[in-house]
Amino acid sequence: MTAASLGVGCRSATSRPVSRNGRVEMLIDLPTLMVAGSFIAAISGVFLIFAWLQNRESWAMLWWAAANLVLAASVPLMAVRDGPFGRPSEILAITLLNVSPALIWAAARSCNNRRANRTIVAAGALLWLLAFLLPGFRTSAEAQTFFNLSIVTLYLFAAGAEFWRGRAERLGSRWPLIVLLFSHGFIFAIGAVEALLGKLPLTGDAPLSSWFGFILFEALVFVVGTAIFIVAIDRERSELRQKILASVDELTGVASRRAFFDEAERLLASCQTEDLPFSLIVFDLDRFKEVNDTHGHMTGDRVLEIFGDSVRDMLRAGDLVGRPGGEEFAVAMPGASAGTAYVVAERIRIAFSERCRRFGTLRLNPTVSAGITAAHPRSTLDAMFASADRALYRAKQLGRDRIEMDDHRAPAEPQDSEPAVAMRVA
Repeated sequence: MTAASLGVGCRSATSRPVSRNGRVEMLIDLPTLMVAGSFIAAISGVFLIFAWLQNRESWAMLWWAAANLVLAASVPLMAVRDGPFGRPSEILAITLLNVSPALIWAAARSCNNRRANRTIVAAGALLWLLAFLLPGFRTSAEAQTFFNLSIVTLYLFAAGAEFWRGRAERLGSRWPLIVLLFSHGFIFAIGAVEALLGKLPLTGDAPLSSWFGFILFEALVFVVGTAIFIVAIDRERSELRQKILASVDELTGVASRRAFFDEAERLLASCQTEDLPFSLIVFDLDRFKEVNDTHGHMTGDRVLEIFGDSVRDMLRAGDLVGRPGGEEFAVAMPGASAGTAYVVAERIRIAFSERCRRFGTLRLNPTVSAGITAAHPRSTLDAMFASADRALYRAKQLGRDRIEMDDHRAPAEPQDSEPAVAMRVA
């Protein structure tokens, strides 16, 4: 939908066949189709506004609604160009046609949580108005059409590129939008070239097989399709957000029980397939019930948060930490031997202890114990948890605040070091 197509004159309101050079061609009344397109754009804009009212955080839908409504408003403005306000009305209509794709670009930016520069949004229309002040441009329908189509093309390509930029966010509805935007922009680019070469019919009717005939039908698909898919993106994003919330422990920010077990199973299977080591660490905060009973649940929650932070800070890229429940945490370490897991667990134990010493005015020194196990070719995750739990139980029995491995390969500790790592709860 372009300024040129709005400016096409017509004598008929229907399509009709004509004979040209011995061939019968179906002619279409372009303004009639433009009126139909304007109505569809208006309906799509209203649809997007209602969708936005359901989720007012999705500003992309509101930007896109504005784009469709601006496009719809341009047709009646062009329709009254023969009245007393004819020339100003026509200029305003063409200006709005340059604003509409700019608003689509702004919607794409908003969809990626990026701010849309209002100067860039207005730039296309302002450039067209400045060009219109030139006498040669004002009297050349071909130049006006070329410039208008070029501006639309640039904004559509920019919007498509913006959606492509955010492709790391796995939203299936993003890809149809990218295809529609680049396809629509490519068609307008062809129109700009044809306008520059003087091949576009700027008056009267046009063959159904012409560029104008094609673009008007394609534009209807674009308006409806993009409205559907921009709403679909919002729905997908909302569902993804809910899925993420379900997979993350709200208090500590680590994986929830189900998410941890699902991902750990996948990591274990992958390591077994590739013949790589895999280790599991199970942590348990020592005498955590006493912390809650003595200092309250808010303090207990803060201790859990500190431990979650301590674990995340010490893990390698690719390691997975989760909270199976209560004061128990688990770490899956693909590609890590039991010895590597022991070193990491010891660093976590020390880091947690150090952070809790700076717990404000409370006399609170919580500690943590851990059990470690390494996978074998036929290990299952349940069997590994049972093995790590046995090592954890032994750590508790030996005085807490220590790390044990179920295969008894843990580094030997001096006997006189045990008092130094004993439980220190006031």
